[in-house]
Amino acid sequence: MPICGRTVVALIPARGGSRGVKRKNLRVVAGRPLIEFTLMAASKSHYIDSVHVSSDDDEILGCGRALGANTVVRPAEYASDTASAVEVVNHFLTVIPRQLRKQDPYIVYLQPTSPLRTASHIDEALEMMVAQKAHTLVSVTELKASPFKSFVLDSNRRLQSLFDEKLSNAQRQDLPSVYIPNGAIYVFRVSDFIERGGFPSNGSLPFIMSEKDSVDVDTEEDIHRLKNILETSNG
Repeated sequence: MPICGRTVVALIPARGGSRGVKRKNLRVVAGRPLIEFTLMAASKSHYIDSVHVSSDDDEILGCGRALGANTVVRPAEYASDTASAVEVVNHFLTVIPRQLRKQDPYIVYLQPTSPLRTASHIDEALEMMVAQKAHTLVSVTELKASPFKSFVLDSNRRLQSLFDEKLSNAQRQDLPSVYIPNGAIYVFRVSDFIERGGFPSNGSLPFIMSEKDSVDVDTEEDIHRLKNILETSNG
């Protein structure tokens, strides 16, 4: 179903290695490899025209193909612990068909470490963009601990307010709500990415997600938390 007046492409970055959890993107949770949650969310979206998996790992690429995704073989230099998401997108832009790039499609960047982001979230985000005439979007969740009450240590190892000291003494309800990207959904046009030299954030439309749906899998503790949420939901 057309939306935004242009092609919508999903990009799922999924390298074979990982630091916190071995072979994280293929870790089986509730009978499914972690990446499958995101592959299914993208494939079930009403608005995504094509799904692409970028990986250096044959097994991950095979999983993507089995679920109908296009595959992008990512060179090792863009799949290391130090490789950035910006490099992943830049590489993707060099391998997609020239005609597609000329269309200046929307890229919906979906990290597989956000398995509780669903097709409904993706579609709601895209519909919000159309309704509010926005061109970039970032999914976020509200921070419980306000950074306005934070401190740094000075050269003498003494506390110094990160912001105005008056804010560190303020009641929480008197402070602005603060949001942090949860890594689940980024949407931008190819031209936005090129112009900004990376993922656009300032001025982007926020798509606010709950703390539960914002689970980001990075450690074994996150895996256990995800399992508990899924068991509770299915129970």
